Amino acid sequence: MIQRKKPSVLRQSHQSQKTKILLGDGIKLVTEILEHAQKLVDRFKTRNPFEIADGLGVEVWQRPLVKLKGFYTYARKSRYIIINSELDEVLKPLVCAHELGHDQFHIQLARYTLWQDVMISNMSTRPEREANLFAAELLLSDEAVLEVLDEDITFFNAARMLYVPPELLDFKFQILKFKGIRLNAVLNASSNFLKR
Repeated sequence: MIQRKKPSVLRQSHQSQKTKILLGDGIKLVTEILEHAQKLVDRFKTRNPFEIADGLGVEVWQRPLVKLKGFYTYARKSRYIIINSELDEVLKPLVCAHELGHDQFHIQLARYTLWQDVMISNMSTRPEREANLFAAELLLSDEAVLEVLDEDITFFNAARMLYVPPELLDFKFQILKFKGIRLNAVLNASSNFLKR
């Protein structure tokens, strides 16, 4: 099920093609997103997005939200992640990690009220895809995913064992493919899976 390629096999043009697969004509390079997530894990010695947000000075609030799972905002030189308090405990870290991705890569966009409205209503934008890739890399280590997959279990059971939605595991599969690990993708998840 899993075959590892030698890193030297990946040529630059092939890597550029993989970047386009992950982000379309995205703004951020995949490598920048992945490296930044790993730097945060190394710096704070955790994959817990709540602890990382706290260490970065981002306030995380849990409030009842009618239709949203969460959102990120920047106001008066302060950064906030607001998470729907009605979500189950498994989904809250994912939403926090996703919104933390916006904090790390899209703070300039959050400064404009108009953009916040667009982000809330249009989950298929490049920033949403970038935040999903960031969340997948932050929450799921390569080793943990590969260990579960080595047990020869189904994709959906692997997602359950890792306590993540299948769509997030699919984003991690895309990342692992980008890194040169051959996997059979099941879903090809879209950026708007958190909207549902």
